Amino acid sequence: MDSSVGLAIQCVGILLVTLLSLFMRGSIRNPSLKYWTAAWCCLSISLTSLFIGFHAGGNQKLFYSAYFLGEYAFGLWFIAGCRFHATGRRVGRVYLYLGAGAVAVAATLPHLSADFNDLFLVQSSLLAGLFAVSLVSLLKGGAWRDRSPGIRVMAAALFLLTVDFLHYIPVFGTRKGAWGFKVPLSYLQYTSIFDLLLEILLGFGTVMVLMEGVRREMEAANKNLVKAHDKLELMAQMDPLTEALNRHAFHSLLSRNESGAEADCSGCVAVIDIDNLKPINDTLGHHVGDKAIRAVARAVRSLIRADDMLFRWGGDEFMVLMFKLPDAEASRRMQTLNDILRENAAQWTSAPVKISVSFGVAGFASLTQLGQAIEDADKAMYDRRQQGRRAQELRNSEWMITRG
Repeated sequence: MDSSVGLAIQCVGILLVTLLSLFMRGSIRNPSLKYWTAAWCCLSISLTSLFIGFHAGGNQKLFYSAYFLGEYAFGLWFIAGCRFHATGRRVGRVYLYLGAGAVAVAATLPHLSADFNDLFLVQSSLLAGLFAVSLVSLLKGGAWRDRSPGIRVMAAALFLLTVDFLHYIPVFGTRKGAWGFKVPLSYLQYTSIFDLLLEILLGFGTVMVLMEGVRREMEAANKNLVKAHDKLELMAQMDPLTEALNRHAFHSLLSRNESGAEADCSGCVAVIDIDNLKPINDTLGHHVGDKAIRAVARAVRSLIRADDMLFRWGGDEFMVLMFKLPDAEASRRMQTLNDILRENAAQWTSAPVKISVSFGVAGFASLTQLGQAIEDADKAMYDRRQQGRRAQELRNSEWMITRG
């Protein structure tokens, strides 16, 4: 196979990689992809210029200069992409100086020898250096530690390209037997194919790295969506005033456990109602009334366990689920509620207010009995309140008789 055929195949292969990179830029916004796309474009122009230079008549040096400059630009852009991927740092002023140097070398090199193979010795050493710097730039900032498949493929391709272009120095240096041996001409005819395979491997690695970045962004976005969903669900199930659960949370609990293993759990339910909340709102204001509601929630929390569940059942009503707790112990705890409120109400509300509650307790053997237990606890709470009112009326009557 003629070497120009191998070069033509290399041109087509790199052009396909360039087109793939250009298409990806339409859907992936990544500065690394921007730099790498510029690199592949420069390499396509470079190889095309070389192919034309081999078949041009009198302007070979001009096309050779375009080839050299294109490959230097490819190396510099690729370094920039690797550097940004590893450290997040963009192209700086130093690249302007390196670009100016590349232009000077590309313009001078074709005039140093009439034999392109002699020029390629210098070109190989420079390209090997650029690939080596790309490899070092890619592995900066701990990028190698993530050991992603894309980074491994890119690193392997850059290392092999460095070795590949370094080995061209002895290969082309001995083509005339100057060092005592001569590389077969047939081997030189396939060098473009070797280069193409390694460059395609490098392009495949860049695609893998970019897809890994897209996957990480999607995973992060999905994690944020899950967090937002959980937060919204929590807000939907929580009373904003007391931070207790609401009725929606209670019905969600029942629906989750209708056919689950927790359907046979037992315990007690307590229904708690604030006494005389309306007079507090009317005389001291609704802001004090809200503080009174929060004070009751705070007092209840001081009595129940971490696994028990406090619900705001209505405007001035709470419900507590106390799992695996005997009725007697649940009643004993609730009976201390008014003592806690008597001692702390003024401090918690910052107002001269007296807060008391009525409560009822009922047991349940399974969640299927919970509805009836709530009704029983609510009836017990109502009976207790009525008893309290009758006792208060009796005390008032006795006071009036004594005064009279």
